[in-house]
Amino acid sequence: MLVFGDEPFQIDKYRKELRKKVEVPELDLLETSEFTENEKQFLGQYSLFGNEKILIYRAGNLKDCAELVDYVAERKNTVSIYVFCNDVDKRSKVYKAFKKDEIKEFNKLSHELLEKTIVQYVKKNGSAITKEAYNTFLQYVNYYSEESNLYDVLHALERLCVSREITKETVEKVVLDRETEDIYSLIQLISERNHEKAQHQADLILQNQKNNVIGVLSLLLRSYRLAYKMRVCNVSLKEIGVQYRTFVPRLSAEECHEAMNVIDEAVNKIKQGFYRPEIALKLTLVQLCNLKEV
Repeated sequence: MLVFGDEPFQIDKYRKELRKKVEVPELDLLETSEFTENEKQFLGQYSLFGNEKILIYRAGNLKDCAELVDYVAERKNTVSIYVFCNDVDKRSKVYKAFKKDEIKEFNKLSHELLEKTIVQYVKKNGSAITKEAYNTFLQYVNYYSEESNLYDVLHALERLCVSREITKETVEKVVLDRETEDIYSLIQLISERNHEKAQHQADLILQNQKNNVIGVLSLLLRSYRLAYKMRVCNVSLKEIGVQYRTFVPRLSAEECHEAMNVIDEAVNKIKQGFYRPEIALKLTLVQLCNLKEV
């Protein structure tokens, strides 16, 4: 089974459930990120007590588990094998070696399930949350941004549930505003050529990430690279193995290339001391907003 996705809480929960299934973990459970003679020996053994025997393999990317996948494909399995992979390229040969029912992908919760999770957590902890507070909470935790996940949501709720009644003021006081981390909203504003809101988003980013402007520019650069690849290769985001939430600019290959040059130049000028980071970010946004869309 190949296990991956962009919701680490769900993935970790699934891994814990697997561990609980093993009745004699000292003999029948092996969790590893290597594939040596030790792992091969484990794969060739039956459980002494006839229980389920599980190998949990942690991989950074699919290339890291290629040898394991090839090895297993050539032999009769006596062990249940679960590959937990951080970076999955769905076009790769290794990915295609897994059958459809051997793939388990954990992505962000739907809006409905997220609301149900929040409401149940608050109720379970003896608190109540107003509608206004709930909407503010959603805005602050920014769950559907690249940098947020269910761990962040539950951690914030744990702090909020100290209060019996959770109001908007409680949320504003207790929860870190993660709006600053929504880089992909910034990309969409650039695509819409919305100068005013793009600059506002830049101000939000600079409030908490003023020392990481190069990192922000690098995320922008990634989106233009993806758009460039889509135009040149005539493929979709799904076909290049990118998660569904990612927003990429609707530009031609030539315009994407121009945008990439703009960002590269800004990064180089920051490194060389020609621009202060905050000036470089704002000038870059102006230039990107002025690019013509297809």
